[in-house]
Amino acid sequence: MSFSLISRKKTQNIFKGFIDFHNHLLPGIDDGSKSIEQSIEMIKIYDDLGIEKVIASPHIFKDLYPNNAETIKKSFDNLNSSMLDQNTKVLGYGAEYMVDEFFIKELDKKSELLTCFKNHVLIEIPFFGELRLLKEALFKLQNLGYFPILAHPERFNSIQSTKIIKELKERGAKMQLNALSLIGFYGKDVKNKSREFLKLGLYDFIGTDVHNPYQLNKLKGIYLNKKEKLVWNQICEKQIDSIRS
Repeated sequence: MSFSLISRKKTQNIFKGFIDFHNHLLPGIDDGSKSIEQSIEMIKIYDDLGIEKVIASPHIFKDLYPNNAETIKKSFDNLNSSMLDQNTKVLGYGAEYMVDEFFIKELDKKSELLTCFKNHVLIEIPFFGELRLLKEALFKLQNLGYFPILAHPERFNSIQSTKIIKELKERGAKMQLNALSLIGFYGKDVKNKSREFLKLGLYDFIGTDVHNPYQLNKLKGIYLNKKEKLVWNQICEKQIDSIRS
């Protein structure tokens, strides 16, 4: 009985047709894939999950991963030239920007940012950081014509309530769920927050944020109840439309 239950939980196919725009697939430029070979292994697992298209989003974080458009393009080109006939296609790349004083200065200089699709910019904050810089960045990004997407809000210590999520959304932030949060990959508290935020319809997008094949395989263990799956499907449909249109 328990075996059949587990088997059934792994056949929801929730990623079929999905387009992932938050991941660390590009090799050798941040804490994600370590090599072209590992990236290709990840692409094969994407295919197993039914994920048709991927947009890479390596870190841009001056203190740890001081990437720029050139370093990211070089890594993308190296991977692209090594790919064969994988069903999952790597469409392009954006970036995941750390919101810090350096990022604020770049906004003040009106530096061109790497977008994941259209004018959508993926951002994050330090996990134990405060929200002051984030609120400033949201204002500046929108003034520059960008649509900010806050990656994995459920993981931030400074975001503990739906009230804060709603306030940030009112300030123009779109919210992106990390799929791994749903299975407790980052701890029980993050799992509880992610499922609550999902059921309440507070997320606008979903990303994998995978860094390696191990994490991608973990996605196969996600199981959603009826309500969660309904909201998940609604988000995925809008996400696919937003990226394709």
